[in-house]
Amino acid sequence: MWGANLQQAFRLRSMVFCTINDFPAYGNLSGYSVKGHYACPIYERNTSFIQLKHGKKTTYSRHRRFLKPYHPYWRLKKAFNGSQENESVPQPLPGKKVYDMVKDIITIFGKAQKKTSSETNIWKKRSIFFDLPYWSDLHVCHCLDVMHVEKNVCDSLIDTILNIKGKTNDGLKCHQDLVVMEIQEQLHPISQGRRTYLPPACHTMSTT
Repeated sequence: MWGANLQQAFRLRSMVFCTINDFPAYGNLSGYSVKGHYACPIYERNTSFIQLKHGKKTTYSRHRRFLKPYHPYWRLKKAFNGSQENESVPQPLPGKKVYDMVKDIITIFGKAQKKTSSETNIWKKRSIFFDLPYWSDLHVCHCLDVMHVEKNVCDSLIDTILNIKGKTNDGLKCHQDLVVMEIQEQLHPISQGRRTYLPPACHTMSTT
C-alpha cells in the first residue's frame, strides 16, 4: 500500500479475528459436529443435555450456571427442573487444546467417506483457519449471528403462544415428557376415557 503521509510504500496486514454465522455454518467452519448430545463447541463433553423420551429430541439444560454467582434463580426448583443449581460454569475449551485434537485428522471430502458416530468423533476435520498462526490463541473464533437466533426464537414463541397448528411446540408429547421429568404437575395430561386433555399453560391465548 502507498502511505500518503510518509510518501512511501508499506506492507498492509489484515487479521481475521472471528466469523459471524448461523449454527450450521458454525459447524462447517469450525470442523465440529453441532448435532447430538454434545452440540456445544465451547464446552464439548461438558454440555448438559436431556434426551426426551416422548419428543425424541435432545434438549440442552442447566443454563442457570451461566448466571452470576448466588443469583436467585439458582435456588428456584419449581420454575425449572425441580432441583437447585449448585455448579458453576465449566471451563471453555481453549484453542490450543482444540488444535491438538484436530491436527492429525485426515479429511476426506465427498459423500464416499465412512460415517462415524458424532458421540465418539465430535471433531470432524481440521479447520482451515488453523493455518493462521494466531488462530489457536484467539479467545473467541466463531460468533453466532444474532439475527438468526432472534428469528428462530421469535417464530417458536409466536407459534406456541398462538397455538398455530403444525408449528406449535406445545403438544401431547411435550406434556408426557413433563411427566417423565416429574416437573410442572399442573401441565400433566389428563386422561378422560378415550380422550386426553392437555391443561393450558399460563402463556395460552384463547380466541375469546
